[in-house]
Amino acid sequence: MPRYYIDIRSHFGINEDPSGVDLPDISAARTEALKVAENLLKSWAGMSPEYGSEVVIEIVGEDLRPVLSIPCSEMEFVQRE
Repeated sequence: MPRYYIDIRSHFGINEDPSGVDLPDISAARTEALKVAENLLKSWAGMSPEYGSEVVIEIVGEDLRPVLSIPCSEMEFVQRE
């Protein structure tokens, strides 16, 4: 099973996932990243909008190359569902 790393890029810098998680495919990695995003948005609920709009969840593959980026606009949509 491939390993994916879920990194968070924001105004504050990059928070890299040091251990990653084994998942069957990129679709499962996206689902996992959206769970991370939901928790992130809950904990940052009081953040100024200009900072929140810069947040991007980046999924990195085993070769340490980005495979998918999820911008804040998609994260906010997920939170409202």
